[in-house]
Amino acid sequence: MSSAYFERHPSLRPLAYRDYRFLLGGLALVQLAAPFQFLTQVFWLQQEYPDHATLYASLIAASRGLAMVVFSLVGGAIADRLERRRILLATETASLLVNAVIAFLMIASPVGEATVAAVTLCTFASSGVMSIDGPARSASMPSIVGMENLASAMGLSMVITQVTMPISLSMVGVLNGLFDPGQVYAGSLLVWAGILPMIAALRYHSIGGGGRDVGMIASIREGIRYARASAAISGILLVLVVVQFAGMPVATPLGPVFMIEVLDFTTAQVGFMGMTWGLGSLAASFLLARFRWLTLRGDTLAAMTLAFGVGVVGFGLSRYVPVTAVFDFLFGFGFTATSLVSATIVQHTVADNVRGRVMGLFPFTLGFANLCTAPIGLAGQQFGLALLVPALGVTTLVLCASVFATRPQLLSIRARAVAAATRVEA
Repeated sequence: MSSAYFERHPSLRPLAYRDYRFLLGGLALVQLAAPFQFLTQVFWLQQEYPDHATLYASLIAASRGLAMVVFSLVGGAIADRLERRRILLATETASLLVNAVIAFLMIASPVGEATVAAVTLCTFASSGVMSIDGPARSASMPSIVGMENLASAMGLSMVITQVTMPISLSMVGVLNGLFDPGQVYAGSLLVWAGILPMIAALRYHSIGGGGRDVGMIASIREGIRYARASAAISGILLVLVVVQFAGMPVATPLGPVFMIEVLDFTTAQVGFMGMTWGLGSLAASFLLARFRWLTLRGDTLAAMTLAFGVGVVGFGLSRYVPVTAVFDFLFGFGFTATSLVSATIVQHTVADNVRGRVMGLFPFTLGFANLCTAPIGLAGQQFGLALLVPALGVTTLVLCASVFATRPQLLSIRARAVAAATRVEA
């Protein structure tokens, strides 16, 4: 399609930019690999250590969360100091190497049950690398497409992410039924044959220019102070923490185990249900990309958190597969919509010289949620996932309602792109 075609369709206009197409393609491959790899780890644990699968899966998820907490703020500061294309090239190269080690460990199990600890440490390293990658990738978008196209660019990024998710989840169940999980994980490394060339081909040069005149710790503190001083940003991050606290444990380690142990699903059925979740995410992405104005409203954020909470509760209570699929769809819809609306409002509010550091708070919140997965997994092992999953959904509804009740200004947010054009002297 020609650039003129994209110019006539505002929701597709970012695709007129060559570098955005490469960035989007690389993101699609990253997101194709991520759920594929984690679910393969869950299947590996179920196969090799069935008596402790819930606990081990929760510990691996917690290691991912700890890495995000430790490295995301550093990644945000790096994204504001260094050339962002080089950051992406370095992080993706490192990610390939670390995941190759994980594949070897899963195939060879060189140290018996201690292999789980080694995989956990490597997962920590992999997640740490991607916590540096994420802020640089997010902060690059305005430099490539301009602020006037940012909402569309973020919507398209979420669409392509969610298009890949059902593909990834449908493939992972089938392939793990045909091959050893270690072999399947090794096969996922092929995505970097596409990721690295696309990043190397990027032409843009984007440096935020913020925080270079102070130390790393002081730079991180400046970003945190900026976020705390903004009622919109701090409130949105608080809502996101609540949603991710409940959503991530159910979406990643505990959901598949719940379906296997409580619903008696096969690996193929788990993959199918994951595809249903992905279709809900895809629907949210398409809706918000088509109606961009919805992504700039605080009341949209409130509505999406409600959809998410209801989806989790219904998913946890249903024992009838079609009903479970409906609530899983709503779960995915609400989770993705909440994340997209949150990020879009903040991107349109934050100044460019602190953009990397503020956007680094997003993987930080995600990391905190994943870190909480370990005690949540222990609770699931103690009280049963049949009770825990719907309880997490109810908790989300109560806490999110409390946030909006105590911060009513969140409901009246109407973000404008012009706000992001200003720079803040830290």
